[in-house]
Amino acid sequence: MKKVLVDIVNFNADASCLASAKWLSYLEGGESSVLFAWLNNYVKDQKKVSLGFTGATISDIKSFNPEAIALINAHKDLFEIILRPYSHDMGLLRSTKGFEENLKIGINVIEQEFGTYTPYYLPPEFMLTNEQLYLLSASNIKGTFIKPLRFNKEIKSRIPTVPYYIKGLYDSTLECISFNEFSYHAYLKSIQLFDNTWNELILSQEEDLIFSWRDGESSFFLNDTALREGHWLANESNEIERCFLRDSLPNISFIKNEALAENAYHYYPVHSITPWMREMKMMGFISRLQQLETRIEQFSFAEKCWWLQVINSDILSAIEKNSPLIHIKSNVDSSATEEYYIWRSERGMEGEEILSMLEFGINSLHIQDYLKNCSAPHMIKLNARVNYLQGLMSGGL
Repeated sequence: MKKVLVDIVNFNADASCLASAKWLSYLEGGESSVLFAWLNNYVKDQKKVSLGFTGATISDIKSFNPEAIALINAHKDLFEIILRPYSHDMGLLRSTKGFEENLKIGINVIEQEFGTYTPYYLPPEFMLTNEQLYLLSASNIKGTFIKPLRFNKEIKSRIPTVPYYIKGLYDSTLECISFNEFSYHAYLKSIQLFDNTWNELILSQEEDLIFSWRDGESSFFLNDTALREGHWLANESNEIERCFLRDSLPNISFIKNEALAENAYHYYPVHSITPWMREMKMMGFISRLQQLETRIEQFSFAEKCWWLQVINSDILSAIEKNSPLIHIKSNVDSSATEEYYIWRSERGMEGEEILSMLEFGINSLHIQDYLKNCSAPHMIKLNARVNYLQGLMSGGL
């Protein structure tokens, strides 16, 4: 019997290992760009995928590679869009108003570029408070996701591994899907080493319906980005049948909350922020940011756009996490592996600069002069996002 796979892809253009200059270079060239080629692999091989682009990522693509947006919209039989916020933030650090704003703007961007989406929310970093779960439910969001492997051993053992109803505040509930624990590592090994780890793992699962999560930008950290993604897709076993999330839902019996094991988590467990605060280097940054967020309703249009950039979780990742050291094969015919550093970008500096801009304020002559004359890649990206949102929202968020 074939295994049915729902392939959920988080795609965050602000990932800590994806330098702004490199990301912009991947968007250059229209239909000859790296991003277009990456997406076109799914078209050539007729492989379905559920894309979780953050709103910021979508706005970059629309600004610098609208051909990629057109490709997705021309192949809605292959590309499903799921719900993301605008910024890939850390939900545990958001105020109620901050979470609502980030979600609302993300929805607006998705609706503008793709028209519709499957109303399942993929939380950045798998951080979601129970108040936020209530807010999602109140916004007619149908479901969310959890990845047990992201939590410590005890918490992981108490998270249901089958689809279930998860509770939020005020008796709210959402459908919740647990991701396969090891599929992401199998995907990484497949694109790094050109092997069949992916097929072996998926076909060995006991379940007939498998939910997989992965970071879509992972192959963009490597040379031959589209080639590696294409090789993985082209060599996926014919015994694996891809399915959209929305098409799998009618076949799922979600476990009711009262039917869960006594020791199971009925609510969304609190995620550790230790990896993002390992040496507490960013404590001052977080404190300043949270103070600014208390006056979010008084932000000017540009300041709100800047705030959306500075809440990105990968500002912290770039500072607090080490650069991954992996082993890769340089090409599909190579028999030897080599060490390869995936370097963290200087996103920490970018966040510090935008936070400083927020504190100086939009009316600062120093800031106005800098914005007019700076040609740094992160500022090109920031200005394009402001212009995109300006056009989308007709002058106000």
